[in-house]
Amino acid sequence: MSVIPLFLISVLLHAFVGWTVAPDLSAIYPILGAALWGVLLLSALLLPMGFLARRIPRPVLSNVLTWLGLLCMGLGSSLFVFALLREVALLATQGLYLLWPSVSTVAPLAGFRTDTALLVPVMGLLVTLWGFSNARRTAAVVSVDVPIANLPAALQGFRMVQISDIHLGPTIKGAYLKRIVERVNSLSADLVAITGDLVDGSVAELRNDVFP
Repeated sequence: MSVIPLFLISVLLHAFVGWTVAPDLSAIYPILGAALWGVLLLSALLLPMGFLARRIPRPVLSNVLTWLGLLCMGLGSSLFVFALLREVALLATQGLYLLWPSVSTVAPLAGFRTDTALLVPVMGLLVTLWGFSNARRTAAVVSVDVPIANLPAALQGFRMVQISDIHLGPTIKGAYLKRIVERVNSLSADLVAITGDLVDGSVAELRNDVFP
């Protein structure tokens, strides 16, 4: 994967958030706008590491940068989406004020701008934390009954367990996979189907982690 386009895309996405949100945060407290720019700059530089850090020969540094890069990927993308939705909401509000000017006296645009500017980083952080928590918990079991007409008696109650999208790699290791294996083994399956993206890496990198 080419480095320059990746960094350029990351910088542009984060810059959009800064240009649209930081000025209104600075109107509340200047330090808030400066802090947002600082976080965005750090996130823009670290985000590509989620893809590129595997090239680093030192495993500890590679894993740390991969973790930080993927976390920034979640935070940066969430901030971008919320900033984009905020711009749409501001345009809709301005259109509403043009149609019904009296509404602006009840709910001034300036107050709406600052309130939503505060909401963007708060929601971005909360969504990132929720996503991280979701990704780290043991995969949930979803039970599905499949009715099949004229199924032979010998296959009545046949139980299949499907495992999908484990993505064993730089941030998901053997301990996580072992918990999934234990969960699957507790289900008394007649057949286990392993589908989807099982690993994100090479045999040399993941041989021990995939062992369970």
